Amino acid sequence: MKQRLKYVCCFTMFVAGSAGIVGCQSPGNAGSLGKHSSGGLFGPKGAPWSILCLEITGEYHRAQIEQVADMLRQTKGIRARDVVIQEDSDYTARLYYGKYYRKTEAGTGRRSTPKQMTADLSFLRSLADAQGKYFFLRARKVRYPTPHAGRTEWDLSEAIGVYTLQVGVFEPTDDFVEFKQAAAEFCKLLRDRGYEAYYHHTEAGSTVSVGSFGEDAVIAQPRGLPRYSQEVLTLQRSDDLLKYNRLNGAVYNAKSDRGKKIPVASRLVRIPQMGEGW
Repeated sequence: MKQRLKYVCCFTMFVAGSAGIVGCQSPGNAGSLGKHSSGGLFGPKGAPWSILCLEITGEYHRAQIEQVADMLRQTKGIRARDVVIQEDSDYTARLYYGKYYRKTEAGTGRRSTPKQMTADLSFLRSLADAQGKYFFLRARKVRYPTPHAGRTEWDLSEAIGVYTLQVGVFEPTDDFVEFKQAAAEFCKLLRDRGYEAYYHHTEAGSTVSVGSFGEDAVIAQPRGLPRYSQEVLTLQRSDDLLKYNRLNGAVYNAKSDRGKKIPVASRLVRIPQMGEGW
């Protein structure tokens, strides 16, 4: 819990220093999947994960995903209350199933997988309609979807341009799941300082960036790597918070070819267009 609070409060430290589906059939030997276990987000249970069943992008993505969700809830062997829909800022609706707690093994970094999650994933992939068409063959394990945070107008999808300067990345860990809230707070801090800041949320992590630039922000060189325009360089140098691409609130280092540690600088990234991710 202390670690989680450290991330959420880090900004104070900065300042101080598919349509047409009619139903699914379960295989005859599948049986019931059992009861869903509950528990807090922290403690010995580990971090919350879910099963991503389906993603739909397009003009009618919400209506289509609702249709699939209703069909799934009525399927024998499915726990209706564990069917969850989330509509993200990348114009995609996602269908999730269940909540499972996974622990990360110290030293190896391996994550445990509850037997219930393995059984549910196998069951979902086996579901088909009366014609034998399978709809969830690509179902996979993902972090449990968390509520979005931040003002809608500060979402990167609202930015007009080609590039933006990424100054922060927030990634979930076993004891830090409020990564979206942390990104939104960093965005607000930068907005309060007068910068055109944006956040971009996914379930894998959130990013914070500043400004919007055209194609001329990256200048090709006859030899070597391209360089940034003077406008971008000036922005990077204008504030210590814009110099680096912070990870969970802290400046981190990368090793050079000679083994020297170098702070990771802020960098230009493309602004995702409708239907695109990062």
